[in-house]
Amino acid sequence: MRKYSVFFTSLLLITVFAFTSCKKDKGGTDDTQYMTGTLTYTLPGFLTASQEIELSASGITEPESGLVYKWTTTGFSADSIIGQNVTITAPAAHGDYQIILIVSHPDYASKTLTKNTIVINPVNPESFSGVIDGPGSFTDVRDGKIYKYKKIDKLDWFTSNLKWRGAGKPYNNEAALTDIYGVLYTWNEATGGVSSSGLGNGPRGVCPQGWSIPTRQDWENLGSAINGSPVNFDGDWKGLGQKLSANALLNGIGVWKFSPNNLKENILGWNALPGGSSSNNFKSYSNINQFGFWWSSSERDSKNGEYRLVHFDMADFPYNFADKGFFGASVRCVRIAQ
Repeated sequence: MRKYSVFFTSLLLITVFAFTSCKKDKGGTDDTQYMTGTLTYTLPGFLTASQEIELSASGITEPESGLVYKWTTTGFSADSIIGQNVTITAPAAHGDYQIILIVSHPDYASKTLTKNTIVINPVNPESFSGVIDGPGSFTDVRDGKIYKYKKIDKLDWFTSNLKWRGAGKPYNNEAALTDIYGVLYTWNEATGGVSSSGLGNGPRGVCPQGWSIPTRQDWENLGSAINGSPVNFDGDWKGLGQKLSANALLNGIGVWKFSPNNLKENILGWNALPGGSSSNNFKSYSNINQFGFWWSSSERDSKNGEYRLVHFDMADFPYNFADKGFFGASVRCVRIAQ
């Protein structure tokens, strides 16, 4: 009996070895080689229609050569393109799009990375709507940007946020959002570090020639015009945030988070939008679609500058203050009415 036991044990080992060898010969998973490193590329969360963009893949450390990068870019200027570094043009039609990158090698399992982006078109009312252009028009000679403005009582006000890129940064570094929400600036950048007072007497700061950062008196003039009676800068300005906010849509979606407490009447076409804020010298971003913040040239003290704000869930337009070099907010430019 012992001889038969040894015989069957030997037969079983031979069978297992043969099966394993056969499995390897047929390309089993035991022989699969995997790339090392993390495949990556940068794709903005927002693109402007027909914008040219560069895509650069990186992150694979092994193998070092023989890699093939294939981009699937349906709806862009090419539906697919080969290369580690490629240039393509964003779709002309606004909407949600996807880019798929596959890196392959004949001796390794491939890797795939998919990212999404939103294409917007600020000049197409089917993409961006709900704001009211002011009757006046002004071109900033520094960059050719065109601003609409409106006379409100004693002052001309921009009816959109400042977009100048010579200082500050767009929200989350999303350049495509600049034409919607403008640029965020610290108080020091916005004012040039200068606090001022008096109607139309604010510092030029980041504004174009002939325009200035609104003073406390400028803000009070605006608030009084909307309120129908005088307001004080330090007040909460009950109900005035609702009257200044625009019920704008971006690709069919409301830019403000919804709340019945702010009905976004935009009665004067001032077009308050929730451009959010930055902090820690533009290292962090928050509050988009919920808050709009606008600097005053006034200072709370030597460390803090003052601003006004609108919240999606609040009808008021109160003021607050923040560190002059830490907090980033939007800017509206004003001048004595022409």
